[in-house]
Amino acid sequence: MTTAEPSRPVRIGLIGAGAVAQVAHLPAYRHLRNVELIALCDNETTKLKALKDRTGVSHAVSSIDELLAIDEIDAVDICLPSDLHRDAVIRCLEAGRHVLCEKPLALTPIDVKTIVEAQRSSGRILLVGMNNRYRGDSILLKSFIEDNALGGIFYARAGWLKRRDAFKKGAWHYQRSRAGGGVLMDLGVQLLDLTLWLCGYPKPERVVAQFSSQRPDVDVEDSAVAMLKCTNGMTITLETSWHFLMDSDHHFLNLFGTDGSGLLNPIRVFQRMHDSLVNVTPQGQPSIGNIYMESYEREIAFFGEVVAGREEAPPLDEQLTLARALAAIQRSAAEGREVKVEPAPETDAQ
Repeated sequence: MTTAEPSRPVRIGLIGAGAVAQVAHLPAYRHLRNVELIALCDNETTKLKALKDRTGVSHAVSSIDELLAIDEIDAVDICLPSDLHRDAVIRCLEAGRHVLCEKPLALTPIDVKTIVEAQRSSGRILLVGMNNRYRGDSILLKSFIEDNALGGIFYARAGWLKRRDAFKKGAWHYQRSRAGGGVLMDLGVQLLDLTLWLCGYPKPERVVAQFSSQRPDVDVEDSAVAMLKCTNGMTITLETSWHFLMDSDHHFLNLFGTDGSGLLNPIRVFQRMHDSLVNVTPQGQPSIGNIYMESYEREIAFFGEVVAGREEAPPLDEQLTLARALAAIQRSAAEGREVKVEPAPETDAQ
C-alpha cells in the first residue's frame, strides 16, 4: 500500500455500487481533482462491468479482499447496506486504508464503539458520510452559530417528511436486521446528526418517542417523532416520515437561541438588535445545481483533504453520542415511556 502524497490525488476504491454510490458518489468523483476513483468492488458482476465501462476505473473486483490487495489504493469509500458497515470498516482500517463510510457508521452503540477502538488502533482516518453537514446553507448557518449570532441555542425543531412514493418490497432499508430500524435509521440519523453538529454536539440525556407504520407487511417504522433533552438544557424535537400524504417533501431545521434564530430550507437568520427583530440573512447567495449533490462533492473532497493532512476529521466520539441517542429513541418508542440515554454497555469506558 502506498501513502497519499500532497502532489497527487488520493486514490480511492469504492465498495458497494448500489443506489447511493451510483446517484451521489460516482457522479461526485467526476468533478473532483484532489481524489481519484481507481477501483470498484461489488458482488454483482454484470453491474460491476457496466460501471467499470462507464467510469473508466482501472480495477473492478468482487470482494473486499481483492480490493485491499490493490497496493496503490490509499483509501476506501464504503457504500454498503448498513448492517455490513462495521465489519467492512474494521477490515479496511486493519489493512491500513483510510475510510469514508456512508451513514450510519453502525447499527448499535456497541458496534460504533468497536469501530472507534479499531480506528484508534489503526491510526488511519475514518470519516462518516454525513453529507448534510456539507451543504452550503448548513455551513453558512454553522458560521453564524460559531460567531454567537444566535446566542445560546435552547430549542431545535427538525423534520424530514417525505411524500408517499412507490414501495419497493424487499429493499434492504425496510428490513430491521439490515437497516437497524426504519425511517429513523434512514432520515432521522442524518437529521439528528445535523442538528447536533450545528449546535456543538451537546449530549442528549433523556428521550421520549413514538413510532408508527402504515404498512403491516413491513417490520420497521415509517414515521417517527422524538423529543430529546440534552445535558446543556437544550431541547430537540425530531419528526421523520417516509410516507406522508403531501404534495411534496418537507425538510426543515429551526434553531432558536437567546439572541436570534436560524432556519434552513431556505436559510433565514434573524437577530435581536436594539429591541427589534432583524433579518440578517445574507443576500445574493449563489445557487448552482442541486444542494444535495453538491454536499456529496464537498464531503468527498473534504475526505481527500483530511487524508492528505490538510484538514482534520471530526471527532468520532460524535458518532458514539449519536448512536446512543438513536438507541434511546428506539427504546422509548418500544417501551412507550421516557428513557435515559445510556452508554454502550460494558465496552464503554467513558
